[in-house]
Amino acid sequence: NATVKCWGRSNSGQLGYNDTVTRGDGAGEMGNALPAISFAAGRTATAIAAGASHTCALLDNAQVVCWGDNAYGQLGQGNMDNIGDGIGQTVAATPTIDLGTSRTAIAISAGDLHTCALLDNATVKCWGMSSNGRLGTGDTNDLGDDPAEMGDALSPINLGTGLSAVAVTTGSEHTCVLLTNTNLKCFGNGMDGRLGYGNQNSIGDGPGEMGDALATVSLGTGRTVLAVSAGLAHTCAMLDNSTVKCWGNGGSGRRGSGNISRAGTSASQMGDNLVALSAGALVNTGTTTTTTTTRHFPLLAVVAY
Repeated sequence: NATVKCWGRSNSGQLGYNDTVTRGDGAGEMGNALPAISFAAGRTATAIAAGASHTCALLDNAQVVCWGDNAYGQLGQGNMDNIGDGIGQTVAATPTIDLGTSRTAIAISAGDLHTCALLDNATVKCWGMSSNGRLGTGDTNDLGDDPAEMGDALSPINLGTGLSAVAVTTGSEHTCVLLTNTNLKCFGNGMDGRLGYGNQNSIGDGPGEMGDALATVSLGTGRTVLAVSAGLAHTCAMLDNSTVKCWGNGGSGRRGSGNISRAGTSASQMGDNLVALSAGALVNTGTTTTTTTTRHFPLLAVVAY
């Protein structure tokens, strides 16, 4: 019914209920007892994105509103005031984010301390914390925390000559953009190889690192990307052959590689050498021999956190 309900921690108002009450951890807090978030009069939501301590909604008029923690301007209001915590503005009273003259949003993604939007002209704009280059601006200046930094003043990310975006995903400290040519570019904190460039360098925090200088992520000979999702310290992509490859931190098995090793810190770990996840492996163990049969099922989506 185009309403939004949120639950979990709300220490910064990220649930959007104008308080800091945690919901979903006690009896009688869910179901009909859990209210819907109040947006501006007449507005409903078409998509939502939850970051570490802030939340954003893409509204039915293709505008974006965010609430919760705003320590680095990730709410895009030109200040650092939290929204939805009972002290500052309510979600309903918050102006939608100024994305530029006549610009609307197609999709949104919320990272730990930054936010990105795919706009109607196939460009991407990001705001909030810029540490490690996660905003792709070629510097480390936070954006959205001071007046006059949003709107037309906020430049779209330089993705390269003639290249446009079809999707954007934000991890904890990095961002990846799926391009119209079905290739992938990532920038921000490169620790553990999460950017997929065969090193651990941060990209996007210095001049000359974006645009044509930013390479595409190598995922194998002839392979292209259908979807991408950036997690805390790793990234996963669904490829054109309906397989999934993940790189970056492998702790807790997040890469699905059967170990906790990281991938993407050296060039030899990417491309054809990066093994795709095997969906639906059936292992039959006999008394004298062990055989493994792998069934490949088509994948429709991938999400990493």
